[in-house]
Amino acid sequence: MSDALRYEFIRFRSLRSTWVLLLTGPALQFLIAMIWAGHHDMTTNARFSQSFLGLFLVLVALPSIAVAVNGFGHEYRYRTITTTTLTLRAPGRILGAKAIVAGLGGAVSGALLVGATLLAEVLMGSVPTDPALVGQALLGSILFTVLCCLVGLGVAQVSRNGTIALLTMVVFPVIVETGLGFTRISPSALPFRAAEAFLTTNRWTLLLPLLAITVVLLGASWVSLRRRDA
Repeated sequence: MSDALRYEFIRFRSLRSTWVLLLTGPALQFLIAMIWAGHHDMTTNARFSQSFLGLFLVLVALPSIAVAVNGFGHEYRYRTITTTTLTLRAPGRILGAKAIVAGLGGAVSGALLVGATLLAEVLMGSVPTDPALVGQALLGSILFTVLCCLVGLGVAQVSRNGTIALLTMVVFPVIVETGLGFTRISPSALPFRAAEAFLTTNRWTLLLPLLAITVVLLGASWVSLRRRDA
């Protein structure tokens, strides 16, 4: 497994696009937070929370999701998956290494999103007064981006196409879930919307729909690797 992780980390850090994308999300979050920080008719805590609600979180998480998608997307685009499987052999090690690296990238990005928001508030002369609110946002942001990155990785492997995976990660939370929000379906049953709500609500059950999708897609990826690429 150590060889697989080393192999994946080299690929991860050697691509310039990886670092550009990981910094793009926090930069976008900083701009969004600066806009909300200008609403002086709201409390600092309210402005901090609003910076993470709705489609904003999906938008700023998308660059880190793109990094995760490239874990398999580049392999199939440049046809290096054969070299990878011949080098590392076991599909489980390949998937595990890519999932760990994608998850770590998502965790770092999630933490930076909260840091960028706090920086915007500090520059505007105030900081959130509720440490629990900041802690919940930090935990929720990290878990949200990690799960989204793993879902993107899974879709990229199953579809064997990075573009399809990235479009899926845009269309489903932004268009499909927004449309379903106008129906009688409970928001807590919509994977991405429920996971977003966890940032401001300490209800762990809100993560279950997205976690279930993550497990299913990673399982399908393992089966696909064994059957099609082993």
